Amino acid sequence: MVDLHMHSTASDGTDSPKRIIEKCSKLRLALASITDHDTVKGQAEAVRAARKAGLPYVTGAEFSVKYEGELHILGYGLDISNASLLDEMRRLQKSRTDRMMAIVDNLNAEGKKISYGDVLKHAGGQSVGRPHIAQALLEKGYVGSFDEAFTLYIGDRGSCYVPREKLSPEEAIALITGAGGYPVIAHPKFIRTDDLEGLVNEFSSYRNNGKGLWGIEAYYPAHSDRETERFADIAERHGLHVTSGSDYHGSIKKVAIASERREGKLLSESIECLLKKAI
Repeated sequence: MVDLHMHSTASDGTDSPKRIIEKCSKLRLALASITDHDTVKGQAEAVRAARKAGLPYVTGAEFSVKYEGELHILGYGLDISNASLLDEMRRLQKSRTDRMMAIVDNLNAEGKKISYGDVLKHAGGQSVGRPHIAQALLEKGYVGSFDEAFTLYIGDRGSCYVPREKLSPEEAIALITGAGGYPVIAHPKFIRTDDLEGLVNEFSSYRNNGKGLWGIEAYYPAHSDRETERFADIAERHGLHVTSGSDYHGSIKKVAIASERREGKLLSESIECLLKKAI
């Protein structure tokens, strides 16, 4: 078993990086990666915990990129001390904070009286995300559930939503490859396109120092068997790899670590490649 798509308290998950690694170790995963949104803040802690546990671990991050609809790019095997990567992460994190404050302002304008301090309390000193705003709304009694908070107020169709700043796909791929990493298209099921192969072709043309798109996350809990096979076939036709991940967020999302357990020949070959980058 492997899990190459998990989120910690460094972005919008509820478990610390150390706690996630402890859970992965108990499951005896063959390889793990925490892929927090637009940050590598939790990576040093994850690496230390993985070394202590003897768990094969590859550094990771997940970037939201500019596109009509949802499109994310995962990066694996990143040099977390790379100056360009860290500079961009700091800029994105500031933008993230500004966005959360703007959402709180919008909520107050609608009579939902929460403060940014209320939100920070739920973040526990870590990067603030919309789940922390949802927790504040739930605590104040303005909503009855996380789903209600997102549907009514803070989801992308909610009344208080504020869009996030995003890199272009080309910028994200260049940032990942510039830091020695492997760029992977995340959960392709959610991309609004009738031409995924065209998108793959386009992203494959974005090359930095001879490196470009590395793979597709074909194995993902929301993908049907038929979709998984299709995504793996596209990857193979384009000479790309595939990855597998749960998109674990802890208690705020009903998905368990390593809940994606399907296997395939190309996935096994891809994991072997990633293991060469593991600590």
